[in-house]
Amino acid sequence: MSTPSYDVIVIGAGPAGLVTATEVARTGLKTLCIDKLAPGGQLINLTELHEFEEPWGGPDMASRLTDEAAVAGVEMGFGDVKKISGGDPWTVETEDGERHTARLLVVATGLNKGKLGLPNEAEFEGRGVSHCASCDGPLFAGLPVVVAGADGWAGMEARELAGVAGGVTVVDASNAATPEGVDRIAGRIVGLEGGAAGLESVVVEAGGQRKSIPASAVFVYVNQSPAAEFLPDSLARDAMGHIVVDAEGRTSVPTIYAVGDVRAGTRPYLNEAVADGERAAKAIVAALNKN
Repeated sequence: MSTPSYDVIVIGAGPAGLVTATEVARTGLKTLCIDKLAPGGQLINLTELHEFEEPWGGPDMASRLTDEAAVAGVEMGFGDVKKISGGDPWTVETEDGERHTARLLVVATGLNKGKLGLPNEAEFEGRGVSHCASCDGPLFAGLPVVVAGADGWAGMEARELAGVAGGVTVVDASNAATPEGVDRIAGRIVGLEGGAAGLESVVVEAGGQRKSIPASAVFVYVNQSPAAEFLPDSLARDAMGHIVVDAEGRTSVPTIYAVGDVRAGTRPYLNEAVADGERAAKAIVAALNKN
């Protein structure tokens, strides 16, 4: 049996992944955190965070978590993971052919982009259908926009858009709180309307009735599937495809853990992602130190 390159590989460098990697590395375990994009995950798309007493911008928090990981000894890698194999040790392979091995894996890949599930949705992608307020919000300054979804990150995105757009309407059927300065319709989007210039309005179904409301953009945070296509089908998941874990973040495979939005039972809030990472890291260190 070959010697693993790492004790732990964390796949995904959002807040949950970075915190897990940092806490594990602080104990002296050799740790790699790999992501297909820049570290920080959803944080890099948020200009202001509202879960803490002191003011923090999303990119600032991402930079802080990344710096803490580096100081702790975490190695950062970049690549889109296409598959894992083995188990003793695990082998992680990226799309560009890089291979890394580890005694234990942590999946922290978050969620794929949301989808409305409408026939013409792809036609408006990049022409009114968006998934990032800080990226695309300025393009719609002074114009009406809609946010599909209200929980967690969606609520923060709606708050961010309220300072830029000419009016923000959240369309969501849940009981999630709506940020101040944002309108709300308790329903769902059932149609997109527009032309060559892009999106012009959305059709909303609410209370058994349909109506068209002006919208130059719709920011989609509903039907976000777990970004875990590279994992084996044998790993236990819930009906929505989220990875099932125990109280410590351990999956149905003892040497694979899952943290953050990709796992079942979590809520998409930053403070919960941080707590998730800390809890899993403690369990991981205890498990590896037994062997």
